[in-house]
Amino acid sequence: MNVFFIFALLNASKSKAMKFGILFFSIVLISFSTGKKTFGQSRPDKLVNLCVRESGSDAIYLKDYVVKLPKATRPDNPPVARHTLALHKNIHYRFTICNSEKYPGKGIIRIYDTKGMIASNFSNKSGKIYNSVDFFCKKSGPYTVYITFKDGEPGMAVSILSYVKQ
Repeated sequence: MNVFFIFALLNASKSKAMKFGILFFSIVLISFSTGKKTFGQSRPDKLVNLCVRESGSDAIYLKDYVVKLPKATRPDNPPVARHTLALHKNIHYRFTICNSEKYPGKGIIRIYDTKGMIASNFSNKSGKIYNSVDFFCKKSGPYTVYITFKDGEPGMAVSILSYVKQ
């Protein structure tokens, strides 16, 4: 589905309910067309379910991404999982990440628009990794989510994209 077609539909829609319906349907379609598993691992449903609960009672599940990455061969070039999403203006999103206990890696989410990084669950100042990061979308368009593991450690994680009720 063409992203510009989606935006044209959204702009032509009069009611907020219609816009939300179109947005939700578009995210579902895009998710099915771009979702992929890394390294062909079996689906860790328990980790997905745990992570959905970790997203909070104010969050509505939209999509999950299962990521499994090997140890970095070079510290300055860690493996990365990349997902592109179409997000909509004036929507509050939450990205939650839950790490598998079977691997040492701790997942880091970085969200980019066309100008650069706009949000992350990692604080450069403190070095702390948070379980989630909230993002209020100010501009409809494509966003790219990168997931890596701290210090290039091998890891497996589930990232949940949620809509936050207001």
